[in-house]
Amino acid sequence: MYEEVEIPANEPMPIGFEEKPVYISELDEIGQLVFKGMKRLNRIQSIVFETAYNTNENLLICAPTGAGKTNIAMLTIVHEIRQHLQPGGVIRKDQFKIIYVAPMKALAAEMTNYFSKRLEPLGIAVKELTGDMQLTKGEILRTQMLVTTPEKWDVVTRKSVGDVALSQIVRLLILDEVHLLHEDRGPVLESLVARTLRQVESTQSMIRILGLSATLPNYLDVVSFLHVNPCIGLFYFDGRFRPVPLGQSFVGIKTTNKVQQLHDMEEVCYEKVLKQIKGGHQVMVFVHARNSTVRTAMSLIEMAKNRGELSFFQVDQGPDYGQCEKQVQRSRNKQVREMFPDSFGIHHAGMLRQDRTLTENMFSRGYLKVLVCTATLAWGVNLPAHAVIIKGTNIYDAKRGALVDLGILDVMQIFGRAGRPQFDKYGEGTIITSHDKLSHYLTLLTQQNPIESQFQQSLADNLNAEIALGTVTNVDEAVRWLSYTYLYVRMRANPLAYGISHKAYQMDPQLELYRKELVVESGRKLDKARMIRFDERTGYFASTDLGRTASHFYIKYNTIETFNELFNAQKTEADILSIVSKAEEFEQVKVRDEELEELEKLLCNFCELPATGGVENGYGKINILLQTYIGRGEVDSFSLISDLSYVAQNAARIVRALFEIALRKRWPAMTYRLLNLCKVIDKRLWGWAHPLRQFSALPPSVLSRMEERNLTVDKLKDMGKDEIGHMLHHVNIGLKVKQCVHQIPAILMESSIQPITRTVLRVRLSITPDFRWNDQVHGSVGEPWWLWVEDPINDHIYHSEYFLLHKKQVVSGEPQQVVFTIPIFEPMPSQYYIRAVSDRWLGSEAVCIINFQHLILPERHPPHTELLDLQPLPVTALGNREYESLYKFTHFNPIQTQIFHTLYHTDTNVLLGAPTGSGKTIAAEMAIFRVFNKYPTSKVVYIAPLKALVRERIADWKIRIEEKLGRKVVELTGDVTPDMRAIAQADLIVTTPEKWDGVSRSWQNRSYVQKVAILIIDEIHLLGEDRGPVLEVIVSRTNFISSHTSKQVRVVGLSTALANARDLADWLGIGQVGLFNFRPSVRPVPLEVHIQGFPGQHYCPRMASMNKPVFQAIRTHSPAKPVLIFVSSRRQTRLTALDLIAFLATEDDPKQWLHQDEREMNDIIGTIRESNLKLTLAFGIGMHHAGLHERDRKTVEELFVNCKIQVLIATSTLAWGVNFPAHLVIVKGTEYYDGKTRRYVDYPITDVLQMMGRAGRPQFDDQGKAVILVHDIKKDFYKKFLYEPFPVESSLLSVLADHLNAEIAAGTVTSKQDAMDYITWTYFFRRLVMNPSYYKLDDITHETINKFLSNLVERSLRDLECSYCMEIQEDEQTIEPLTYGRISSYYYLKHQTIRMFKERLKSELPIQELLAILSDAEEYAELPVRHNEDQLNSELAQRLPLQVNPHSYDSAHTKTHLLMQAHFSRAQLPCSDYGTDTKTVLDNTIRICQAMLDVVANEGWLVSALSICNLVQMIIQARWLHDSSLLTLPQIQKQDLYVFRRWSTKGARGGGGYRGPIEGLPELMAACDGKEDNFTSMVKEVLQPNQISQAWAFLSHLPVVEVRMSVKGWWEGCEEQTERVVPANVSNIRDESSWLPLHADQEYVLQVSLRRLNAGQQRRKQDSKAQAPHFAKPKDEGWFLVLGEVEKKELLAIQNLQR
Repeated sequence: MYEEVEIPANEPMPIGFEEKPVYISELDEIGQLVFKGMKRLNRIQSIVFETAYNTNENLLICAPTGAGKTNIAMLTIVHEIRQHLQPGGVIRKDQFKIIYVAPMKALAAEMTNYFSKRLEPLGIAVKELTGDMQLTKGEILRTQMLVTTPEKWDVVTRKSVGDVALSQIVRLLILDEVHLLHEDRGPVLESLVARTLRQVESTQSMIRILGLSATLPNYLDVVSFLHVNPCIGLFYFDGRFRPVPLGQSFVGIKTTNKVQQLHDMEEVCYEKVLKQIKGGHQVMVFVHARNSTVRTAMSLIEMAKNRGELSFFQVDQGPDYGQCEKQVQRSRNKQVREMFPDSFGIHHAGMLRQDRTLTENMFSRGYLKVLVCTATLAWGVNLPAHAVIIKGTNIYDAKRGALVDLGILDVMQIFGRAGRPQFDKYGEGTIITSHDKLSHYLTLLTQQNPIESQFQQSLADNLNAEIALGTVTNVDEAVRWLSYTYLYVRMRANPLAYGISHKAYQMDPQLELYRKELVVESGRKLDKARMIRFDERTGYFASTDLGRTASHFYIKYNTIETFNELFNAQKTEADILSIVSKAEEFEQVKVRDEELEELEKLLCNFCELPATGGVENGYGKINILLQTYIGRGEVDSFSLISDLSYVAQNAARIVRALFEIALRKRWPAMTYRLLNLCKVIDKRLWGWAHPLRQFSALPPSVLSRMEERNLTVDKLKDMGKDEIGHMLHHVNIGLKVKQCVHQIPAILMESSIQPITRTVLRVRLSITPDFRWNDQVHGSVGEPWWLWVEDPINDHIYHSEYFLLHKKQVVSGEPQQVVFTIPIFEPMPSQYYIRAVSDRWLGSEAVCIINFQHLILPERHPPHTELLDLQPLPVTALGNREYESLYKFTHFNPIQTQIFHTLYHTDTNVLLGAPTGSGKTIAAEMAIFRVFNKYPTSKVVYIAPLKALVRERIADWKIRIEEKLGRKVVELTGDVTPDMRAIAQADLIVTTPEKWDGVSRSWQNRSYVQKVAILIIDEIHLLGEDRGPVLEVIVSRTNFISSHTSKQVRVVGLSTALANARDLADWLGIGQVGLFNFRPSVRPVPLEVHIQGFPGQHYCPRMASMNKPVFQAIRTHSPAKPVLIFVSSRRQTRLTALDLIAFLATEDDPKQWLHQDEREMNDIIGTIRESNLKLTLAFGIGMHHAGLHERDRKTVEELFVNCKIQVLIATSTLAWGVNFPAHLVIVKGTEYYDGKTRRYVDYPITDVLQMMGRAGRPQFDDQGKAVILVHDIKKDFYKKFLYEPFPVESSLLSVLADHLNAEIAAGTVTSKQDAMDYITWTYFFRRLVMNPSYYKLDDITHETINKFLSNLVERSLRDLECSYCMEIQEDEQTIEPLTYGRISSYYYLKHQTIRMFKERLKSELPIQELLAILSDAEEYAELPVRHNEDQLNSELAQRLPLQVNPHSYDSAHTKTHLLMQAHFSRAQLPCSDYGTDTKTVLDNTIRICQAMLDVVANEGWLVSALSICNLVQMIIQARWLHDSSLLTLPQIQKQDLYVFRRWSTKGARGGGGYRGPIEGLPELMAACDGKEDNFTSMVKEVLQPNQISQAWAFLSHLPVVEVRMSVKGWWEGCEEQTERVVPANVSNIRDESSWLPLHADQEYVLQVSLRRLNAGQQRRKQDSKAQAPHFAKPKDEGWFLVLGEVEKKELLAIQNLQR
């Protein structure tokens, strides 16, 4: 009947003389913690120990199943953790991740449990990341070790999650069961390893790879694939190292009749089982289908009954048997319950998890003698038995739809379960097969065959993934990528198996050509499916949206082809389901005959939509199962249960992918349908079910009643809870329903539209959450939504985005602002819809209609000025030798030639619009020279929008105009405020808009403002930005002044090319002559622009995905010329630089961007402070941002300008501030994080143009290149506006009140009519008429405009009146300025700040209250709170003395408060940004404090006034008031004060001087008596000599002031007014002689004279600066003179004196 071959068990390998077991007690403490409870490592682990635990080598360990490989993994994990151990035993958990890739989900779960238990004492988090167990991004970041399946890890590494991609902090990758390489899932492992190895090479980061496998024959191939050093890292243990030796027997059944064969197998199986049972052993029988587990078990029980041998199977009932029996009877699985009494069990993956666990438990306790199971048990669960029997070797392969032979790996894995290490001397494995297969298995198990690669069949998918990730961009890279795969290793070892002839292999031993062929073929396939764009000529690959979607959602290439063929915008839900069910992912699911009946039943009961294909076809079956899953149908037969879960997992993914595709194709109806379908599958609810069904808390009966009564969510929202209860005949449920209804996410949307041009609309959408947050329901992060704008008539989406409503916003109910632009066409459509749909919740959506009924499009723009073809003008045309000598060139450029006459020979106002880099500064100089020639006594004012630009101009003009022409140039900015005399003498004042606005506000009493002959405004197109209103006000005021003084002031505006130059010109009073607006293309160096769109909703990963394209752009456009890269933040400069270095590392010459001798460069690097900069400069990459130290910045600038380094990565401010052009400019991302609204917003268009303007160097290049990388949804917008200029609108409206207040305070506006007239002077008024809809004006009739303006004035005046700045008289017309308005205008504060002071300042306030009021000033609302700074703020707050509100760490005011405290405490700041932020905060403090002081003085509050004076002292000296005043000395710390306290004991050795302990500065000055030696002798033990001289310089410059007071007036017996001295230091108040008698009704004058005694020998006039080393700006010495009445606490007078 059968033939049997037996192979007896091996003798174990004898112990070698070098082998010593490793005892756990010998390890370090971490090792002992982890291996707690074990005494020693087993043999294999001991042999591997040294390499695994103490080196960083890659390892491959081949050992039989059950040899304890898991603990070897543990050794490498502990080694990794030890590398991140800091002294003091702290583990740096954020610096590493360990990834354990297990081949099956079941195994992953088991490993997670094992590692969690072992690593728990170290606080290392281990999580499972598989299809069953999803983790959020935050959870992944908080976990140190992830156990995952190959597919899942592949998906994760295909996307870059977070800006530092997850895969970049992986330090150890453990691959379990590497021998799976030749199974179907091998390709995934190959692509993972290839990706990891390439990353190791490109980033030069160390990722250790540990491969664990069963014994495999060609282990040397695997070694070279995993890059293991075979001499160190390879360990190969054969069967003799099995912990329990294995005896194998092979049975071949002889008959060929199929039915007979099955019968004989049952017989043999029974005999073998019985034999083991009689020997008292447990048996596992492995079968190959889920339903045959039950069949086999039943037939074995049947045979035992028939033969009367059931008694052998009875179990000895232990004490807990009854308990177990009860547990089993509770199981939902009928067969498990029935077989348990006969001590038979079944186990397969189709059972529920709890049933499987139950069976495993019973077997390990010995209550099941025979366990019939499928092979998953061998892989997934560590359950050994003495004997295992494999019954039959035919296994149904769903993929091929046929029976195939059982794989050798499965056989080995199953045999690995034979023999229980603790109990058995040996194990027995039996395989029962047909006779013809007997020899096959014998050879396999004894002389194993090499494992081959399966990579070729999924090459296209994996190639697409690499292209989408950006790691492969051309054929050569792809060929190189293939060389990392196992396929490549095997192709060279065994070329014939891969269809490579011997001859071809000899010609091409590296297989370059063959690999190229493979790549090109796959590239063509992908190109045909539109997943990539493949340009065969150049060999470049470019990823498309479709390809990226396929890669992210793990969709196979054939499926995409199916989609391309079947999917269009008109499909219905039913069509979509049928498309999904035809995906290749489901191809292997076949219909089995026994399922037909049940499928019919499911089709009738659960399918709401027609299922095409019906029950007979595979895809019909999928469709039915999917609908059953949605309808929550119950399925009986095992095969269907497994198919159902398979369908559910994959369908959700595929529908999501379809949704992305539809969104990218911009089909609104389809997108909406698919998003709903995604949610239908996720929630398992049909779209027409009641939305409340998504809450499991509500009972089904209640829900059905709701559906019957048609109670929609809206109706329920309006009803009270009792009413609901009565309607549902269930009184108590009302409250619950009401709560649920309010938890369904809902939002309210309001949109406003502003036309920018005739074809582009800007939409501002405010989204207000309208539901209650509940962490159980909504999680703790936020609710995701999709938002799109659709045009219903053309069926098109114009804009779409994904946004997250954060929990914080929902709880506080604050609206979220979204701003975007959409195109509009003429004739105008009637309306667009904005649709927002929740990503998770069914029935949760909102629609907002954009109506175009009242939209008025702006006027068309007049044409540009043509550039005339003129002979270039020589410099001599200036007619002045001195002027000519200032220029290095001989002729002006064409633009300068064309405007020369107007600027140099006339006085008309000029507006010059010309592209960046066309020499506008020289145009300004022409106008300046004209004033020098014609009006030598007048002044020139040059206004530049940024301090950086002012500095640049000053640096240039100080040399050229001051030194060479002898004209005085003065800088006037927030940092530098010269005194009146300097300004009065200056010929040229260079200033910023705010500063000039502040100065010219009181023009009537400042003579030098009236002396201005010309106002030159640079970058006047910034009128449309945040700071625009100031420019508007300045120009309006200048025109106003010249109309009052009848002295014409010339205005020259310089800007980039403008769209609406005519409006600007009208406003500047320019007629036909004087307007020059050239088109953007007339640049001196022509510019070529490339715009690339990048997908991805999240900012950081999108930025990370741009790094490779940046590198390629440099290689393509500017391999050797200078490159400027603009990024949005300081952090991005660092990340971009490090990534570029990583790409350079893979090149032949990694330092190709360094154009300088390396030794010289190293010397320079030695002087640099910033650590990252040291690294990047070595590669020729510079970084430039405001957080760098001034000297570092200068170094970088010089290196770049002199072409020593080729690449400079800078933040966007550089575009304005510094003029170094480059050949190539790359704008990496066009958004920045706006701390105020806490989201990413777009740069103003002007900034992008300015950045592009830096491309092309007039001296060297004949063309410039600009590459702009944008978010793909904004690509169209940029395409439009980078070529046609952007119109400038006014933003005066938002700040109108403050500017009106200034005019009221100055007395130029005294009535409402004046205010109206004032507005008509502004640019805003010009634009209001031209583009009314932008400003929400309905039409432009005279009345409407008048009404609009008078409302505007009313509103602003009402605001000012509420802020106590002015009052309207009884006639409702006249306006009277009040003191507070004057204060606000004088100190340049917003009226809201003054209102807050008026309301919150009290008569007696302590310092901490004042500090809180100061930091709440409106001026600080602009302080940026960047990403994650709320964390930094909360950490900083822990270290500071005063409490702040813990819920407002993300508020700018709180940050201000903390920065001030840190300034006083001189605390360590968390990062360099905080340093620059502190400077920003301190810039404003003094004027805000002075305004506070004026407000308090106005009320006459003495105590608060003195507190504010103290606060100012604190700010300038950076100490708390209660600190000892000695601490203001430089270098003196708290711990050094003792040297002063004990001073008295020594006594002063010098002659005079003060004796006694020194507590404060006056005493110290007295004690030193002006002699440095005295001071030195005091402090020499705590300070170094150079520190002593610093401290002494401070001390000796402190002012000593003598105060004299006298009273002037009429005294008795005097004829005229005389002075009498008031004695200053009165010892006895009661003493009559120290009083002055005064008369009650007379007027007296108190005169106070202050004289500085130690004017010092070396003091000069300009040395009147105060000693304030910690204050950012130089500060003049000043005094507060306060006269107060102590008893009434009343302030009588206060004066601020400057020396």
